[in-house]
Amino acid sequence: MTDNLTALYLRLSRDDGTVTESESIANQRLFLTEYAAANGLNVVRVFSDDGCSGLSFDRPDFKRMIQMIDDKKINTVVTKDLSRLGRDYIEVGRYIDKYFPSRGVRYIAVNDGIDTAARSDDMTPFRAVFNDMYAKDISKKVRTALTAKKLGGKFIGSQPPYGYRKDPNDKNHLVIDAETADIVRRIYREFLAGETILGIAHKLSADFVPTPSAHKARCGLSGVWNDTAVRRILTNPTYAGNLAQNMTRKVSYKVDKKVRLPRDEWIVIRGTHEPIVSQEDFDAAADILSRRSYNKTRRAGQPHLLSGLVFCKDCGGGMSFMRESETRTYLVCSRWRKNARLGVCTSHSIRESYVENAVKEKLKELILSLDTSEILTEADAFLSGKNNGAKLAESLARKIEACKNTALSLYKDKAAGVISADEYAELSGGIKAERAIYERRLEELRLENARETAHITEDSITSFEDIDRNALLMLVDRIYIGMNKDIEIHFKFADPNG
Repeated sequence: MTDNLTALYLRLSRDDGTVTESESIANQRLFLTEYAAANGLNVVRVFSDDGCSGLSFDRPDFKRMIQMIDDKKINTVVTKDLSRLGRDYIEVGRYIDKYFPSRGVRYIAVNDGIDTAARSDDMTPFRAVFNDMYAKDISKKVRTALTAKKLGGKFIGSQPPYGYRKDPNDKNHLVIDAETADIVRRIYREFLAGETILGIAHKLSADFVPTPSAHKARCGLSGVWNDTAVRRILTNPTYAGNLAQNMTRKVSYKVDKKVRLPRDEWIVIRGTHEPIVSQEDFDAAADILSRRSYNKTRRAGQPHLLSGLVFCKDCGGGMSFMRESETRTYLVCSRWRKNARLGVCTSHSIRESYVENAVKEKLKELILSLDTSEILTEADAFLSGKNNGAKLAESLARKIEACKNTALSLYKDKAAGVISADEYAELSGGIKAERAIYERRLEELRLENARETAHITEDSITSFEDIDRNALLMLVDRIYIGMNKDIEIHFKFADPNG
């Protein structure tokens, strides 16, 4: 290999703090070009990463330079100083002490007086550590500045939440994105109507609604929704017009991986932008989520019908469920149960079934005061729309067939050597997951139609015998149990009987 096949490497990013003219890419290029000419170095290529952090070595032009080194087209690398090579002292040390020597590459950092062709410089490791510490200090300063902006109600993220876009006149302000805001409204609407989070995810996937990540990537694909994505939309105060930030944090200034922070560490500033959903709907969704997760039975993994609704009338604490047998469960004051020795409250209890029946009887009593004809008309209209699902079923069947054909085509491509076994496994796995969603949604549709083909009657809608938990949460606010087993029910609507 010809001597002095030299690469000049330039780098600049925001982790360098305030950029002066002497640090600019243009100045680095001029400085190194003059140095190479004065020292008889044969420059074959200039590599430049403008806007790339020194903490990561996953930089486009740096990787191209490494490839040329591996191809033996470069044997000398020159940077203005050691920090241009990188600011992670562990990785910098690996390149200087191991990678460059193993490839026969000479490395020069002009301003730091480093030249691996000359005698070793004992200060090189210390300079690398200082550069790393500098990057850490800059990271802290940047984080402090960003926190100040968050507290000022400024949006500082690179990507706005699903349903919003950056204001073209102010990048720190959010405006509604008409393309995706209706999806957010749909999620809240279906959840408040009693649909489960996973059920919403399945429906969005079946309808080919782009996921937040697919929409962000603008890749033309819809992706597969999961319960996490739906839950984050239902719990993000931003959708009610209250900017929520600081919800995640990087594990380290060197690592891009993020962890979700507890809610009490979020920074939420009220009234910063136009809401997609009302505060009332956001609060109602939060209420349902908290009640669904409250006091779930460990055996079945499902909440009791009354979970999160029953409280002790005497001390105000929640009532907990105690199973006596397979068919008998009691409600007991949880504060007494945990602190009986301290004399907190009393040991009064009541049968779960007795409270459920009392709630149902009260609802029956209240509905007699209402005109049910309008309710029945709306219910019939709703079911008529539900039962007209033939087109959706046909669409799902076509999608399933398309998945089968695509899977077969992929298999033929693998057999013909068009794609590798790894590529086939990755692509076919996605097709299988997509097909499973369509098949599951089709089966759900069949079950829904089977349940809803029977004509609804006044007795079935007013008996409340089969009331489900979601419906109960929409009607009942709290239930109080007194020491003498007296039951006091507070509804979310005004009592028509006064």
